[in-house]
Amino acid sequence: MLFTSPEFLLVFLPLTLLGFHLLRFFEHERLCVPWLFLASAVFYARWSPRFLLLLIISMLVNWATAHAIARQQGSRRKALFIFGLAWNLGILAYFKYADFFISSLDTVARLDWPLLHIVLPLGISFFTFQKIAYLADIHSGYAKPGPLTDFALFVFFFPQLIAGPIVHHSEVMPQFRAMTAKPHDKDYALEASVGLTLVLIGLVKKVCIADQLAPYATNVFDHAAQGSYRIGLLAAWQGALAYTVELYTDFSGYSDMAIGLARMFGVKLPANFNSPHKATSIIEFWRRWHMTLSRFLRDYLYIPLGGNRKGRRRRYLNLMITMLLGGLWHGAGWTYVAWGGLHGLYLLINHACRNFTKRAFPSLPAWFITLLAVITAWVFFRASDFASAANIIEGLFGLNGTGDPIPGARRATGVVLAALALAGTVMLPNSQQIMRRFTPVLGPVEPPRGYMGSLVWMPSQATAALSAAALIAVVLYSWGTTEFLYFQF
Repeated sequence: MLFTSPEFLLVFLPLTLLGFHLLRFFEHERLCVPWLFLASAVFYARWSPRFLLLLIISMLVNWATAHAIARQQGSRRKALFIFGLAWNLGILAYFKYADFFISSLDTVARLDWPLLHIVLPLGISFFTFQKIAYLADIHSGYAKPGPLTDFALFVFFFPQLIAGPIVHHSEVMPQFRAMTAKPHDKDYALEASVGLTLVLIGLVKKVCIADQLAPYATNVFDHAAQGSYRIGLLAAWQGALAYTVELYTDFSGYSDMAIGLARMFGVKLPANFNSPHKATSIIEFWRRWHMTLSRFLRDYLYIPLGGNRKGRRRRYLNLMITMLLGGLWHGAGWTYVAWGGLHGLYLLINHACRNFTKRAFPSLPAWFITLLAVITAWVFFRASDFASAANIIEGLFGLNGTGDPIPGARRATGVVLAALALAGTVMLPNSQQIMRRFTPVLGPVEPPRGYMGSLVWMPSQATAALSAAALIAVVLYSWGTTEFLYFQF
């Protein structure tokens, strides 16, 4: 069930909202959390009924383990945490990485082991991290285990179940408990209005931008993968620019929809993006891109490894390990590891330059170099193998000249459209900045800069007309809408 599908927008969402508000109207608020859990289970079952049982069993094991950890001290407490960690990582490793390890061993050791062709449960990378963070905080004493209903909804909450944001238990479980309290201090009409606007913004990003740029990127990367085409300068930039904007508008569009859907039920989620293409360094880029993943990697991997507390060399090693594993988290393939390693190298250079000089690099060249580095790395992220990635990167830097003619490619058109879309992501305020008067996300919202700062949403006839126009555009462009890209991770 896609967020962009008629089944979701016209059936599932209205029925879920209706049930939620009927429970509130008849003062059965204590049933709101179970109702949302049931709706979320149905949502997941529509994707993959056979994996619903796996998710329920895993949720129960984690809840029981959390309570067991809280009751123990010393070595038993640590052993239970290790069990919980092994349980979650074991499930993730089996479903996501078994075939990757087998194929890698086949290549290195010249074995002929057959692949298992395991189907990946949707959202497993995201909800696995949420459960690990929960157990880690229980083990550290930072949190206490809560009731089963709150934990179940924390794991299953449908707006962010499939592809994030990766929420922290301390952010949403208190909101679930407040959902059952009386009297209510929320204006649910306003919550629904703000949420619906965010959903529309996300829909426009996905359907009207990401899906329209996808063919330009796919055409180039598919022909590069065939091995018989040299990708020229214009074609390479068409593919790289189109994919850069496609991935950002696709994933940030999903995040906007997730945040908006949660807001319609009175729940605020953390921001996942903050205009990453405006970054003037790789360090800043990772503070703006997939922010909830960056937070998890920092708090539950980089800092436990020692962070920056054990000297410069150890700090750089910890950074590289974190980014390599972050790349592997995205996908079971060596190109993803290379993408993570490349960003790790970028971060090492960025930190080293900051250590050697206190002078600020001029902002415009710094922005250009950062964006060029990010676009180059995305080639590895998108390419099917290293050969096709090298083919496109050679094209980006003019090493293939004009290249071979690619059937169906509109190189100049593709470059212009992708460049214009990229300029929009740099110049325009982001979703939470447009909605900033209504605190759309948890945490502060960075004020927009320049003349675009006047773009702010307020309930009015004009914004209603704009929303209607956006909805019409979504309907017109929604035929053949594809899945969100991050669903595969």
